[in-house]
Amino acid sequence: MIEEVKKRTDFIVLFLLIALLSGLKAYGETSPAEIHKKMESAIQIEQKAQKKADKWAEEKQNILAEFQDLKHREQWLDFQQKKYNGYIKEEEKILENLTRKKEEFEKIKMDLEPYLEDVYQELKSFVENDLKFLPEERQKRLLFLRESLDDYRVGLSEKLRRILEALQVEANYGRSIEKTDGILNLQGEKMEVSFLRIGRLALFFLSADRKKVGYLDKKTGQWKFLDHKYAKYVLKGIEMAERKRAIELVDLPIGKWETVKRDAEKRDDVQK
Repeated sequence: MIEEVKKRTDFIVLFLLIALLSGLKAYGETSPAEIHKKMESAIQIEQKAQKKADKWAEEKQNILAEFQDLKHREQWLDFQQKKYNGYIKEEEKILENLTRKKEEFEKIKMDLEPYLEDVYQELKSFVENDLKFLPEERQKRLLFLRESLDDYRVGLSEKLRRILEALQVEANYGRSIEKTDGILNLQGEKMEVSFLRIGRLALFFLSADRKKVGYLDKKTGQWKFLDHKYAKYVLKGIEMAERKRAIELVDLPIGKWETVKRDAEKRDDVQK
């Protein structure tokens, strides 16, 4: 572009020289000073024109460079827009999923709260009709659950956790043997005893002097004496519960005592 401008300038200078020479012929002779002055004026005009042309060419290059930069920025912005549109669609899917889960949670909440109340009532009834062992501990747990279910500050998930924890504790009672000490009031007589619980199947007692042994009648809720021959077996069970003795089979009446007595009487009749 600059070369073209220079060529055009040379052409203009040449044209001016021809015009001056023609003027000289037309109007007669002119002094060298006047010719020189006119030549300088023409050159100055041409130089100014050249500077403007150069400036315009530079501005044109700057505009072209800026245009290319803007074009690149436009392409980059288009790319970013497409990328963020993808992000927005993903976020919209996540939001829809969260909204759906929230609705499901609200429905579960509506169903879960009354369900937890039903579970509590069933657990309470079960404990009341179960073998009478650890009464204070189990009643305290039921009271704690009752207060938890009635407390609006306790979240639903925490209420569920506490109910499940209580169920787990009660379930573990059925798979364990346990020895505890206490005072037993039997037929007006108070005595220090050790209790032996075998799962939920039976609850025995053995007096501190090991002279009296008995069991809890689950049907009547009353403590009854057993034949003294069972004292040694109850003692073995207590020692196993305390991990003082290796696990072994012991001969204890498990189940309904009336059935055990009938079976024992039948065995005695057969032996006779």
